[in-house]
Parts: sequence; structure tokens; C-alpha cells
Amino acid sequence: MPDATAYGYAQRRSWIFFAWWYPAVLASAGLLHAVLALALGQSAETGIGMAVLGAVLASTGWALTAWLRFTRRPPRPASNLLRVERGIRGTPVMVWTILVATTAAVVALILFTPNGASPENLPVLGLLITVPLGSAAGLLHTRRLMCNNAGLYARWLERRSLTEHS
Repeated sequence: MPDATAYGYAQRRSWIFFAWWYPAVLASAGLLHAVLALALGQSAETGIGMAVLGAVLASTGWALTAWLRFTRRPPRPASNLLRVERGIRGTPVMVWTILVATTAAVVALILFTPNGASPENLPVLGLLITVPLGSAAGLLHTRRLMCNNAGLYARWLERRSLTEHS
């Protein structure tokens, strides 16, 4: 039977990750948009705005979850292990769906919109590629945390006991 507290620790780690990762993906997408727009002689305003917003939100998320990174309090046990395990099994399907849908959307935009393949559209295509790839990477990282919950929790308990005895 899986250890609900180990899953709870993995959930805590995934919440910490979620708080800064997805805004950082937004910042990265904005930065890519700005760089591509500037390289093409276009306005970088949209990309800069997204990059700043993403950076502020990522910093805020990191700061708001800092106490969770360093707490010695035991995690709350996961309350719904069936849902967690279903999420672990369903993540690869979700990631493939994101990747296929992103590829289809980008190809459709290139092929079926006026000037779709023109260089002027690169900043928008960069956004459409960066956000889903970053989201897929985040989902895979969260899945890895959940799959390795027992080892992560055991290492946390070991570090915790070492600091208490020092």
C-alpha cells in the first residue's frame, strides 16, 4: 500500500514547483517573443510585458512558497491516493496531447493563414511553441516527483533528522 505521507511530501514539492515554474514559462515565452520581434524589427512590447509579468509572478510564487522549502514540519498525507495514481498514469497521455495539439496548431497557422510562413509571424509562433513545451515539461517533472515520492520523502526525513541532531 502506498504511503500517503510520502505522496503528501511529493504534492508539497509539486506545489512549490508549480508556484514559480509556470510563471517562469510565461516569462521565457515573453522573452523569446521580444527577442524574435526585435530581430525582425518589430515592436517587442508584448514580449517584454509578458516577460516582466512572468518574472514578477515567478518571483512572487517562489517567495510565497519559500517557507515550505525549508520547513521541518511533516507534510499532510495525501487525501486521495487513487486520484494521485490516476494523475501519474494520465500525465504521459496529457503531455503527448499537448505536443500533438501544439504541432497541429503551428502547422495549421503556417499553412492556412495568410503569410503564415513569413518571418513576421515568428514571434507569435515562438509563443505558441514555448508555453506548451514548458507546460509539458512541468507536468513531467511533477509526475517524476510523484513517481519517486518514497525516495524523496526518505531523503527529506534523513536530512530533517540530521539537522535536529546537530
